[in-house]
Amino acid sequence: MKKLTAVSGLLSILLLLFAYAYSNQPYETMSSLYQKIPEQVRENSQLIAAYYSSQNGDREYQFAFYDPKERTLSIYTFKISKILKIWPRMTEDKIFCKTPFNYSVLATSPEKLKDFENCNNCRLFLYRDRIYKNEEIENIYPSIEEMIRGKENTTYVKLSLLKDSEITTGTIIEVHGDMMFPTDDIYYGKGLLYLPSPIVNLTRGVVVEFLPVDNETIKRVIHYPDNVTLSDEFKITKYHRVNITPNMTWTPKEIPLKQILQKLNSLQHQKTIGKNTRVRFHIFKDSGEVYAWIRWIDKDKKIHAELRIYPPGSIDKRRFDYIYEYYCN
Repeated sequence: MKKLTAVSGLLSILLLLFAYAYSNQPYETMSSLYQKIPEQVRENSQLIAAYYSSQNGDREYQFAFYDPKERTLSIYTFKISKILKIWPRMTEDKIFCKTPFNYSVLATSPEKLKDFENCNNCRLFLYRDRIYKNEEIENIYPSIEEMIRGKENTTYVKLSLLKDSEITTGTIIEVHGDMMFPTDDIYYGKGLLYLPSPIVNLTRGVVVEFLPVDNETIKRVIHYPDNVTLSDEFKITKYHRVNITPNMTWTPKEIPLKQILQKLNSLQHQKTIGKNTRVRFHIFKDSGEVYAWIRWIDKDKKIHAELRIYPPGSIDKRRFDYIYEYYCN
């Protein structure tokens, strides 16, 4: 009898704990979390994108802001996850970055946040006053083929496609033991806004053209969804003690672009590349030879991998311990 009473008491306690956990789950919405962002940020900056993702019970809410006076990007991320699939926990993160680009063109109304719903196993992306859902998100991005159509004789230093599973900016700093390594060079990372993607079609994303202006200067042209184009110029000699020479430039007619893109978007690579990932595909010329490489950072599996698409090569992978930060200075 005493054992039965003890078991009943234990069950009662467990039921109470489960009831407490359920009743105290942080039920948030895009609108309520928007109000948790500092008022100064909401007043002085423009909301330029918002993203909601729900996968296997975990939820992520993201807000991207642009301050036109300070020329800064601010990205706020709220994640709600469950410990042992039971106990809910909310974490907050922020990335702050100076940017050379005027992102005011992406300004969207915060009133649109009221149209978000906490759906399960889905993605919602607010971009220029319209909300896109699931597979619609991937389709709004430009493709490499669209961007270079009619530009067969255009001279490039680089041509890149950028994708990320989240709204991010900055250079990812990986930690290996007691060493830290940045993952991007001068062309990417600092002040460049990455927009979210399901990482399905590897030929669609934010397309970046790097065009030579003279033997020291590169023009960077960034193509975002909805025909939004931003650009700037920088001197390569500020970072590398080299000048732009014919050994560094190329034209699309020099390479079998159609075959490269077919291989890039193969199912084999889609299965290899994880969903919570930052991806960069780029074509460039080195020592007179044109190469096409894809590099990805799997944030869940903590894998940094690279594959040469053209000429064909093998995958080179290395593991890292964790991501230290998204570096912007």
